[in-house]
Amino acid sequence: MIFRIGAILTIVASLAFSGCTSSRKLDEMSIQIGVLEQQNRAIEDKLLEADSLNRSLLEALTVFKARTEFADKAGDARLDEISAKLNDALDRMDRLQQSMAALQQGLVRTPVSETSDSSADSTAEGITYVDARKLFDAAFKDMAAGDYALAVLGFKEYIKTFANTDLADDAQFWIGECYYRQGDYSTARDEFLKIEKSFLDSDRMASALYKIGRCYLETGDMVKAKDYFSQTISRFPESAESELAKEKLEGL
Repeated sequence: MIFRIGAILTIVASLAFSGCTSSRKLDEMSIQIGVLEQQNRAIEDKLLEADSLNRSLLEALTVFKARTEFADKAGDARLDEISAKLNDALDRMDRLQQSMAALQQGLVRTPVSETSDSSADSTAEGITYVDARKLFDAAFKDMAAGDYALAVLGFKEYIKTFANTDLADDAQFWIGECYYRQGDYSTARDEFLKIEKSFLDSDRMASALYKIGRCYLETGDMVKAKDYFSQTISRFPESAESELAKEKLEGL
């Protein structure tokens, strides 16, 4: 199932030898190899985790079967507990499968088959490029599922590959949010600050300023927290973030 990096290197070498790909495309393909290696390792980690879950699930099923054969009223509560754990394991397996699918769909390039959708973005003979929106959506889906490390990888790849698109600032904001949700407020602050520095016209600016204030608040820097809450209010007085910043200032 794992897309091997060696296959990509073979494609690059053969295309370069045959003259089917321009030097610019070869450079772009080379840049993506490192990303594919990271994604490949992430898939392997997911497979190991899935294998561990499978073993745990099998053990739980064995216990469940044994207890069911001798169940009585006194054992009903224990059976309910086991059932709940089984359901949780199944949910985790489902999230793992979704995450692995997103990883594989997020691979930057895949061979084009004769039955490929004609609407695919084909920019080099024999190669199709993943749509920018699909890459963004896959990263967002990982974030929503709580797989923050994988989401950050996807959003960073989006920014690197599609830096001049309208969603680049959104991707940067969600990188900060991923770290914020994990309680890594210093890293989250630095990522949100990149919006203030690199995306001056971003429609995420109000949210970024407010979240920077929240990060400073969480790390105990009340002076800077107040400063960014005040900036949110003065620069975006009609925004929802402005109201939230006012509440925080009142609390301080």
